[in-house]
Amino acid sequence: MKNNKGQFVKGSTPHNKGKKQVEYISPDKIENIKATQFKVDGLLAENHPSWKGGIQQPKGDCNYIYKDKNTRLRKPRVIYEENFGPIPKGYVVWHKDGNKKNDHPDNLEAISRAEMMRRNGPTKNK
Repeated sequence: MKNNKGQFVKGSTPHNKGKKQVEYISPDKIENIKATQFKVDGLLAENHPSWKGGIQQPKGDCNYIYKDKNTRLRKPRVIYEENFGPIPKGYVVWHKDGNKKNDHPDNLEAISRAEMMRRNGPTKNK
């Protein structure tokens, strides 16, 4: 049910609740929809057009490495653990020079979250 602004009224029942798609959409329209529907293994990992060989480079954050199709790991953590062993619980990997793209082992260190807060906090406390 809609109000005079064309908006659904809170608590109203959707027209397709409990119905199968074939009950409220014609078969020819269902065929047209299939081209744009989400597919389980559609655009993940190497199937995605912007795939860069297992490394994702988001803006303003560190790089990610794909372990499996649906599992990504932070590249600095992987490099730190390969060189220095497991990271203790409650610790994070810190880039010493502040450049999140510089993942050289000499530039990485594991620090506690409390230490990270001190380093990221206001400059007057340093």
